[in-house]
Amino acid sequence: MGEVTIRTKDSLDTVLKSLKDQKEWSEVIKYSPCGKYLAVGSHDNFIYIYDVSQDYSIVAKFDKHNSFITAFDWSADSTYIRSICGAYEKLYYNVSKKEFDNNGMQNTKGFLWASNSIKKGWDVEGTRPLSEDGTHINSVDVS
Repeated sequence: MGEVTIRTKDSLDTVLKSLKDQKEWSEVIKYSPCGKYLAVGSHDNFIYIYDVSQDYSIVAKFDKHNSFITAFDWSADSTYIRSICGAYEKLYYNVSKKEFDNNGMQNTKGFLWASNSIKKGWDVEGTRPLSEDGTHINSVDVS
């Protein structure tokens, strides 16, 4: 099972909360820029959104990926997540509406992103030769 534990930085032995919704291990975990949410990308193909202020209660489960989650980015205003999976699907989720956004690329045009860790898209073009499928690249970080 893919349990995630929340611990204090002062005492890593102290478990504040255990999140047990994931059915497999998690590859990426990030707090939203506003600090209200924690997102967990799991190898069960889902992204789980927890409300930190509500004792880490689950508020959304995004389920459109066909493979395990390898990376995601929060929008700077904490309203969107863009994600990529092992099948190289780049998807967008509207966190404020708690739903998948089929037009997310267009709807987030001009958005600022809190991170740039998705290894597919124009903003990371050139990180791999066109003849490569990208499996040898584990992560990217654009500044």
